[in-house]
Amino acid sequence: MYFPRKVKWTFFVVTTLFSLVQPLSANHTSINDTAIEMIHVGLILDAQSWVGKIVDSCISMAISDFYSRNHHYQTKLVVHTRDSGGDPLLLLSQALVFLENFKSDAIIVAENSAGVKILVELGSRVKIPIISLFATGQSLSSFEYPHLIQIGEDESSRAKAIAAIVEAFSWRSAILIYEDNDSARPILSNVTGFHLDQHVALLTSSTDEEIVQQLVKLMSLQMTVYVVHMSPILASRLFLNAKQLGMMTQGYAWITTDMITNFMNSMDPSVFESMQGVVGFKPHIPASKELHKFAIRWRSKNLNENKNLEEMEMNVYGIWGYDMVWAVATAAERVMTRHPHILHQETRLSMNFTTIRSSESGLVFMDELLQSRFEGISGGFQLTNGRLIPKEIEIVNVFKGERIIGVIWPGGTMNIPKGWSLRGKRLRIGVPVTNQFRELISVVHDLQTNDINVTGFCVDVFKEAVQRLDYENYDAVVGDITIISRRFAYVDFTQPFTDLGIGVVVPKINNDIWIFLKHLCGDLWITAAAVFIFTGVVIWFIERPINEEFQGSPSKQIGMIFWYSFSTLEKLLSNLSKFVVIIWVFVVLIITSSYTATLASMLTVKQIQLSSRDNDVWVPSDISNFTFETRRRRANHSPEEYADALKRGSKNGGVSAIINEIPYLKVFLAKYLLITP
Repeated sequence: MYFPRKVKWTFFVVTTLFSLVQPLSANHTSINDTAIEMIHVGLILDAQSWVGKIVDSCISMAISDFYSRNHHYQTKLVVHTRDSGGDPLLLLSQALVFLENFKSDAIIVAENSAGVKILVELGSRVKIPIISLFATGQSLSSFEYPHLIQIGEDESSRAKAIAAIVEAFSWRSAILIYEDNDSARPILSNVTGFHLDQHVALLTSSTDEEIVQQLVKLMSLQMTVYVVHMSPILASRLFLNAKQLGMMTQGYAWITTDMITNFMNSMDPSVFESMQGVVGFKPHIPASKELHKFAIRWRSKNLNENKNLEEMEMNVYGIWGYDMVWAVATAAERVMTRHPHILHQETRLSMNFTTIRSSESGLVFMDELLQSRFEGISGGFQLTNGRLIPKEIEIVNVFKGERIIGVIWPGGTMNIPKGWSLRGKRLRIGVPVTNQFRELISVVHDLQTNDINVTGFCVDVFKEAVQRLDYENYDAVVGDITIISRRFAYVDFTQPFTDLGIGVVVPKINNDIWIFLKHLCGDLWITAAAVFIFTGVVIWFIERPINEEFQGSPSKQIGMIFWYSFSTLEKLLSNLSKFVVIIWVFVVLIITSSYTATLASMLTVKQIQLSSRDNDVWVPSDISNFTFETRRRRANHSPEEYADALKRGSKNGGVSAIINEIPYLKVFLAKYLLITP
């Protein structure tokens, strides 16, 4: 058969290329098969729980999605899934299987149980990363456990979120209801930003009777703001019993942490119905196209496998598990690229762990994990101190599954609960009916309408406080109520808003031109005159024999005696008389200084003193411990009678002073300007 030259040449080229491509293709396949390094990762979860099923399916999809995009990688994760059934002992048993049989390079735990803490201790011994998709709630620092990675809110972040909600609604305090285990208990030491009025611990094994007993105790308290921090199983029973007791009605406020809010979609419809009006917070997962597409693929893929997923939504733990697998797979590839010699190096542990190896690559693997930074379906993925903490939280309001503007509280109301309640009791306000100082408290009884009208400064202050605090009901006493120790056993007192103390009011002393003589009594005048005369006589007696000025007629000598006491200008000859004059000058100086000081005090300082112990005083009947005689005391009366009694004085049937509390004295002085303190 004859073939043209062109056809022969074409056949030759095709045959040659085919012979070259076939060995190259076979060689490429052989290289890929031999170069792929299997990285074994253990996954422990509760396969019967809704969260466990979602995490398992999300991690499976993460493996498929990652290597479909990175088919050229030299490493590949092999995830071995084991069911713990929620049993801490079985969790540890499955972890030992991973370490002994599969030589796992990392373990992912998708449950929150007491066994996680022991598993973390085990991970620090074998030096492999332990990744917990649940925040353990325990104080596990990255310095003490460098191989631990935690995802989710820590207790400090939870406490800040609770404080932010309490502050946003202007509540003064709250009551914490928590589960008494290692996961929930640590929140007690992290509560900041608000006053924790009381905390109630419930055991995981608490019966409904025990839960009801604790709720009844809480109902007897005035505080109606509750923060619930416990597992979803215990929380379901708590809210069912709370609804039966009427604690999910108007006036109550319930706040749930992410331990409960993250699982709301998986709760029984009856439980969800009992939680209407609950406000909770959970980590915020920003919406994105990637997340939306993943959720659609996840639902379509798993509906055939699990019909129950039709009524369930994607959970945050499944999203975190998806991103965490990408981080582990990326870190494994970096370890292979940068440290190919260190993978699967191992040594034997001593003591009881003779069959379990200690990974030499654990620290390197952990370092690469901590450097993971990428944009996942959960948003920005970055580990800080061995923990992935959401940057934002979102507030969830449970109300028939609908999105509504504002917050719907228990009872279907949008009115913010005030935070305390007196259980609907009709309240009474007591005021002292004295009518002595109407400016402070005045009670007027209208006999025709039988209405009581209470006015005055104290009432105005109370009403203003009520308006500012936005409290509509109150149970209090307004007025002049003395704070004494025995009354604290029955009531609480507000801080006094008036001046404290007791004062004295006396009639004002009128000033006149003879005020400089008022402090010079008759005895003082006689004493001063006697000293003057005595000094003149002594000088005259000494100087008369030798001084002509002191000689002469008797009248002249008598005049010199009186004159010299007021003037020392005469010349003295005797040294003895000069000595007497020196003493006399000092006496005059002392008298002058004392008089000047007394006169200055009288002119510049208003003396408030009783003129005599024999004067009458008005003292209120509830003020005691005075030294006045009982017969000198008068009963407390109105300001008008105060003024009249002070004008008349004690000698005319009145009083010389009034002793009373400062607020009453201020009211009295404001009306009668002639009477000052």
